[in-house]
Amino acid sequence: MSTRKVVFYTFAFFLFVLIVPQLCAQNEIKMSTGEAAISRQKLVDYSKQFIGKPYASGGIGPNSFDCSGLIFTVSRESIGVQLPRTTKAIYNFCTEVSASEREAGDLVFFKTTSSGQISHVGLYIGSNQFIHAASDGPNTGVIISSLKESYWKSHYFCTRRYLPASNSELLVDSMKTSSTAENSSASASASSKSTRMASSSNQVAGTSNDSFLRSLILDASLSIDWSMVTPDYFRLNCRGFDTMIHARYAGKTLQPGVGAYIRYDAGTDNVQLPLVFSLTMNEFVRVFAGPVISLGKPHLPGDSDYKIKNSFFPGIIGAAFSTPSFQIGKTFVSFVQDIHYTVFNDTDGAAMSFSKSLTTGLVLATGIRVTLPLNSVL
Repeated sequence: MSTRKVVFYTFAFFLFVLIVPQLCAQNEIKMSTGEAAISRQKLVDYSKQFIGKPYASGGIGPNSFDCSGLIFTVSRESIGVQLPRTTKAIYNFCTEVSASEREAGDLVFFKTTSSGQISHVGLYIGSNQFIHAASDGPNTGVIISSLKESYWKSHYFCTRRYLPASNSELLVDSMKTSSTAENSSASASASSKSTRMASSSNQVAGTSNDSFLRSLILDASLSIDWSMVTPDYFRLNCRGFDTMIHARYAGKTLQPGVGAYIRYDAGTDNVQLPLVFSLTMNEFVRVFAGPVISLGKPHLPGDSDYKIKNSFFPGIIGAAFSTPSFQIGKTFVSFVQDIHYTVFNDTDGAAMSFSKSLTTGLVLATGIRVTLPLNSVL
């Protein structure tokens, strides 16, 4: 096997290891309206047992929770659906609905910090009330609050859902239920009515064109490229700059996307146009790969007489890591660091030595990314 293939497949294996856990955790939520009604009731009923548990940052129970940890555990344990772990990732996983469509089992999101980012989530249980793990205020821990309270009303952002819609009249308003026996009877009644609906047409949230567009997230970045080595010496090298536009579908845990780069590589003195397919695993990690179109006649870094050429395919493979974002208007801004490997060959197509392949193709990029969720403008 040639050196360039060894480098490329080694890098691919590293990215594969990153992706596999996300694939295993991903859930396809497909159910009838009747099944959705039952699942929603289970979410509400199961969450109530944790009322009074204390708040703890990073807590996922059973003795303490943070806000996203409560939603994560309730969903996983009551209906077997494993959501992303953080509030923002849960937000991206779900599909937005209007307040008039809100029903028990949906999630309500809030912006409670000065950064203006989504920072809090609760489980809506009906009658304008929600269960959540509060970290501050007169009451903390897992409590029930009302959307009509002045604080929550002023910090409310939106309602989203990850379960299909159901006929809300089939759900028990569990706030009117005062005993375990009544809960059991009401749940049985809801289940019986829901079963009679199972033969009706299924309604899965997010299947309309509007929902698809609302799940699209656009971003653009500008980065400075650099490396630490050339074939002949070890030191910090400026490798040029790149700009990128990218779109991804945020309707799943593992979010597919496509992007296009314009990259000037000062080390090889050519312009590259990578066209990449990506998978965004959470708000902080993205992997990508694709072909590369090269403009110009590149040379080995540090040796302008040693001519080389880009490989069209396999072209580029890499991973991008971003910081938590801060909001400016309707956009979110974060700092991003990526590491990518571009395949180069000798001009006759032969593979270069391992050291030349690695030092020529392995580049780091540090920059800033601006993200725009389409649901913020539609």
